[in-house]
Amino acid sequence: MAAESGPTRERLLEVAERLFSERGFAATSVRHITAEAGCNLAAVNYHFGGKDQLYEEVFRRRLEATREQRLASIRQTVEGSPSLEALLRSFATAFLEPFVTTSEGRQWHRLMRRELHEPHLPQGMFVGGIITPVYEELAAALVRVAPGLDLETARYCTLPELIEHVVLFSAAGVRAAAVRRTEARG
Repeated sequence: MAAESGPTRERLLEVAERLFSERGFAATSVRHITAEAGCNLAAVNYHFGGKDQLYEEVFRRRLEATREQRLASIRQTVEGSPSLEALLRSFATAFLEPFVTTSEGRQWHRLMRRELHEPHLPQGMFVGGIITPVYEELAAALVRVAPGLDLETARYCTLPELIEHVVLFSAAGVRAAAVRRTEARG
């Protein structure tokens, strides 16, 4: 049974997140986590039940915060009766900006990349914890701002097909910029 929240628990989560993102799950020992957190070796078992549960809690905490930030961004944008473009811009910004603008975001991004390459979490934690709730909210928001769009079509628009469309559209824009630059030089 995990112990209640407190300063030791928070230090363990912060240190563990940093070490897991730098080294990965397998290369991070409980001894190293507790030493850097300045607490007793038994603290991980006391607060989390073990290394596996600590790792899951690091992810659960970040997934919840990320999900809530993205949902808040969608909801706030929809309140202002935005254009479709404004909604998509807001979503893309909320999705990408945290990963590049803060050291905490970059650390979270590293940790997610490590997990994708060396999976250790229960299957479905990402999907159930962040992907499904955010995409359901985005689909509902798309229906509100795009007249004539039904929920099923909106859900389709938030799947990999939309990503592919964004990639193709962005690639065309990059190519056009390269052509303009080449023509300007010469």
